Amino acid sequence: MNKTDKAKLDVARRMLKGKIEVDEVVLMTGLDKKVIEDLNEEINPKNSDAAILENLDNVDLDIGQLLYDDLPAEDEELEGFKANPSQEDED
Repeated sequence: MNKTDKAKLDVARRMLKGKIEVDEVVLMTGLDKKVIEDLNEEINPKNSDAAILENLDNVDLDIGQLLYDDLPAEDEELEGFKANPSQEDED
């Protein structure tokens, strides 16, 4: 393969990455359609995870700040935590 063919393949790769159709790439580069189709399958596989996830929307679950207590129950008094501070104020 000479430098001209390598350059044509490089151009074809860039065109296919830019989502240009196979027929247009064949017309512009002068390469064989089978070569371009194989190259397109290599660059843009039909059954890839990206293709499967392409039309999905992201959902932002605005749940705010998550707090959790990782202290064992017996350590609550030692650390100064109270079960329900509002009830103790009433007593």
